[in-house]
Amino acid sequence: MFQNGQRVVCIDDSFDPWVFDLFKALPKKNSIYTVRSVRPGRSNPNFVVDDDANLSISAAEFDILLLLEELVNPNDPHSSIEQELGFRAERFAPLQEDLEENEEVELVGFGQEEKSYDFGKE
Repeated sequence: MFQNGQRVVCIDDSFDPWVFDLFKALPKKNSIYTVRSVRPGRSNPNFVVDDDANLSISAAEFDILLLLEELVNPNDPHSSIEQELGFRAERFAPLQEDLEENEEVELVGFGQEEKSYDFGKE
């Protein structure tokens, strides 16, 4: 599960054509983002057009959606509550940062003199 502030990488940037009409900003595959919010939402909507040519959603799947610091989108025009359009969590993977390198920097530190020890031969 994702959490606010977590860095993620986009693994799926294939979108249905209707997405380009609703979203202002979309993630790109292999790009890194920061999770701004994790929330329940809906995805894969089925649209219907009534006799007056009004578009509405007839059904959708429950999903976990991410909002990203780097991308801001308009509110969902098909929702009765104001909520920003989000992206399905399955489009992202946690960023695997090199922890060994970070640990080494923490152990060695910066600006410290190197110490040497003479272990004399026995």
